[in-house]
Amino acid sequence: MTVLAVGSIIMLHRVRPDCISPLGVTRSLSITPDFLDQILVSLKSEGTEIVSMDEMAERVKAGARHNRRFAAVTLDDGYNDNLNHAWPVFQKHNIPFTVYAAPGLIEGAAVLWWEVVEKLVAKATIVKVPGGPEWRCGSLFQKRAAFHGLMRYFSYTLTELEQLPVLREMCAAEDMICGVSVDQDVMAWKELRQIAGDRLCTIGAHTVHHYNLKKLTAGMVSQEMRLSADMLEEKLGKRPAHFAYPYGSAKAAGKREAEIAADEGFVSAVTTRHGTIQVEHRANLHALPRISINGRFQKLVYAQTMMSGVTTPIANAGRRVVQA
Repeated sequence: MTVLAVGSIIMLHRVRPDCISPLGVTRSLSITPDFLDQILVSLKSEGTEIVSMDEMAERVKAGARHNRRFAAVTLDDGYNDNLNHAWPVFQKHNIPFTVYAAPGLIEGAAVLWWEVVEKLVAKATIVKVPGGPEWRCGSLFQKRAAFHGLMRYFSYTLTELEQLPVLREMCAAEDMICGVSVDQDVMAWKELRQIAGDRLCTIGAHTVHHYNLKKLTAGMVSQEMRLSADMLEEKLGKRPAHFAYPYGSAKAAGKREAEIAADEGFVSAVTTRHGTIQVEHRANLHALPRISINGRFQKLVYAQTMMSGVTTPIANAGRRVVQA
């Protein structure tokens, strides 16, 4: 296979043995510990250097091609399965990794609303947004359609500040707590401190409330970035140098957000845009693309192909370099 990329940043979310999703609609966020093990073994066997985000940033800034490809592994949101299932795999292989944590999710000021929506739809026969649309949820087909309709409504109709109050009202109507079960939640501060104490682990910032930053004013974006770093520094004793944009697509983070992340002092910032790291990214350290390892396609050949760079132009209208 032709090597097109100098490096890649792997994006993970959940790592757990069962990969359960009530409706099968959020299954893509999960991979198994065994598949993570396979990926790491494969990367090491092919000679890829697996580096920390600190080292990744230094190499990107240097702008030089290396004799060996390199990769960094990142996990978004700080799910507690990162501690219970992913961490042992990283320790087994002595592999560095970065967890991007949002303090609002830890303290309850924000919730994993996409997972709550799936849980709500799975339980209900009809879901209705207060003062808004409703969906019938009699069959699995209807439930999946309702989930995707609600995702669009929450993402594009409601403001970031409206989402949680509306979701809480909808959950109350179903006599349901607006949250997920303990084994599916994010790490508490005690757990985050535990994993952060490992030399292999880097903690990055992910805003406070996991907001779509493009929907906020510039002042609110700065506040979300700065306060998340402040809170993580206060609780963990070290200020995060790296940042991940919530959602991370072109609709959630662009040039303005990249400039603010740089102004706030972050060394790097990652998006969810599909792409590998190229020499040209030395001028765009605050809008780095990543390779999402999708739980729906847990086959090594897919991950290897994406990390080679072959799929980057296919996914980006012919562009080999993905930037803000």
